[in-house]
Amino acid sequence: MRRTAAIGAACCALASPAAVIAQGIAEPAPKPFVETATFTVQGFVQNQTGVFVAPDESAEREYRPEPTVPGTMFPSNHGDRLGRLSMLRNTLQLEADWHPHRRFSLHAIVRGVVSLPLSVDREAQVPDAGYLSEPERRVRWVSERFYQEADLREIWLDWTPHDLVTLRLGRQLVAWGESGQARLRDVVNPIDSTWHFGALESFEDQRLPLWMLRAMVEVPPLRGALDVVWIPMVPFVERPEDTVTTPLTFVGAWGLPQPPLQGDTSVMPQKIHSKVFGYPEQTPESSRVGARWRGEVGPIAYSLMYFWGHQLTPPIPAYYVTSTGGINDVWVRFPRMHVAGLSLEYNVPFPVSTMLKLEATVEPDRTYAPQSEADPAGFESLPDGSTKTIFRPVEKFTANYALTIQQPAIVRFLNPSDVVVVALQFAHSFLPTFDKDEKLLEVPGYDSTLLTKHQFRLGGSIFTSYLHGMITPRITGAWLFGYDGLRQGFDKDNLSSFEDVAFRNAGGFLSVSCQFAFGDHWRMLLALNQFFGDDPYYGAGFYRDRDEVNLTVRYQF
Repeated sequence: MRRTAAIGAACCALASPAAVIAQGIAEPAPKPFVETATFTVQGFVQNQTGVFVAPDESAEREYRPEPTVPGTMFPSNHGDRLGRLSMLRNTLQLEADWHPHRRFSLHAIVRGVVSLPLSVDREAQVPDAGYLSEPERRVRWVSERFYQEADLREIWLDWTPHDLVTLRLGRQLVAWGESGQARLRDVVNPIDSTWHFGALESFEDQRLPLWMLRAMVEVPPLRGALDVVWIPMVPFVERPEDTVTTPLTFVGAWGLPQPPLQGDTSVMPQKIHSKVFGYPEQTPESSRVGARWRGEVGPIAYSLMYFWGHQLTPPIPAYYVTSTGGINDVWVRFPRMHVAGLSLEYNVPFPVSTMLKLEATVEPDRTYAPQSEADPAGFESLPDGSTKTIFRPVEKFTANYALTIQQPAIVRFLNPSDVVVVALQFAHSFLPTFDKDEKLLEVPGYDSTLLTKHQFRLGGSIFTSYLHGMITPRITGAWLFGYDGLRQGFDKDNLSSFEDVAFRNAGGFLSVSCQFAFGDHWRMLLALNQFFGDDPYYGAGFYRDRDEVNLTVRYQF
């Protein structure tokens, strides 16, 4: 799925270092029949601590004058200074399973999270009015809404009326994507990656559960299985903001920086009074539905899927209202969209255990936001004297695919006693009807991040284990390729126009980590995460000053 450039860069990694420590199955299989009632409880306690290690000069600020508003200091990127916390997150999670009967089971997960407020959240883009000049209040706003959690994360009932049919009702997670962090077909549940860089965390931890009805049917004659989901969007059950992916402008440490100078100065950050999010309505008309078929044909495993839901990210500006004082309130929405996809997986006989995988999606009606200087769809004069300016978003047919190869090998000089696994992934998103003159945006609100016809990403991972799994080193990296002739930067000598920039590499990231296992209960993951990118407002450059050392310690029981 084509997303913002920031998210696109995050989605390149094949296997996140933190996912190694998670060990959770994203899509639980139906529980086997039991003749006697059973009840089990398990869980973990975990601490995640990160410290920024980028040089102080990378946390620079720039003076950006604006014709009608006094000059304001904004960060040219969005990390914090050397030695300051990038995250400090403490998690307690309990998981219970009850099987009162061979055809019924109940599953529940309770999660509590307490995180320390971060000084970097002083730069958060709080959408509510009245926060522009109060940085410490922005820190509290982010902490209260995103860093503290006490939640019945999952609760669902399985009923197996037939040996081949399972019905699951409740709050749950569904993972249909099969190409790791590319997450092309993983469109059922939204995600919340506000506490860390998304590609470095397990999607099992980031997914936001939804109330839904799910039916799973095995079809042995066809060597396959059908999976159908219906999300009714029940009122008063879900918070509307939890039904879409959390916008990355909301948080400081792992959100997006304040936008650069805009061509249309009316949408400069200091002119935005508030952002009003039109979350999907919780009505039958807003319900979501989808189906996936998984099967085998000879040595090839395949799957087909379709989902009719909402565009979970990014939110699309619909219009803004300008008051008589020149201040703007912006309304954004999450439009409807279709997603269809397939995957193919084949184990190559030679070299032994080589796995090839293709995953692809088409989005016939993905919505893109226009640049702020694009011609509006219209104007309206409101009774209070304010003016409503209506944006002109555009729907585009978008195609995406990812090719993955995974190869275990014996490399004696690296590991004489265990295999070394190497994985590579190439991903490509493209718009067949792309029109440069439409000036559509990858990231709404960032006029410098213009949409391109093609976006290429390359990711890779290599890992092995020593001492029977006690030590597992891993290197994971990704690169978002450059673009040519489509980026536009603000001309500071002429505040009302743009200047073309011929070419700029978007950059990538590299994570070097090592997991340590101590007995059956203790796990520790130490990682150095490094980001690359010339442009602080495009691709991996959004995170260029957020290099960190990160330590995760877990006790599981």
